[in-house]
Amino acid sequence: MLSPDPQTVPFRQVLPSGRLHEPSVPEADVRTAMLIHVFLALGCFTGVLLLVTPVLWLTNKDRSSFIDDHGREACNFGLSMLLWTSLLILSVIGIPFAFMTTVLMVFLAIRSAIFATRREYVRYPLTIRIL
Repeated sequence: MLSPDPQTVPFRQVLPSGRLHEPSVPEADVRTAMLIHVFLALGCFTGVLLLVTPVLWLTNKDRSSFIDDHGREACNFGLSMLLWTSLLILSVIGIPFAFMTTVLMVFLAIRSAIFATRREYVRYPLTIRIL
């Protein structure tokens, strides 16, 4: 695939949906950002795969600002969901709702992976910006 001409493709643009779009991101960076979100979604079912998300981010964050942003957002979201789940379990009333954080995490991670393949930046809701 030919790289886009820098004269015709803007560096970043805001889409009508309000999301930031960067059309000049290389395909390898898009795949890595997408995999970060996919492993976050799969990590809800197996804890070992959840560790792949920060490893992918930390090993590739210096290569691209696109990967750095997606990885940082995914790791912050994973940590936030861990915190929210812990708080729900600690409160006796929240125990029936604790599984909802897993459903929310899978759904939003898959949604974010789709946005990453479109070369768009994404922000997870209910996220505490820790990193």
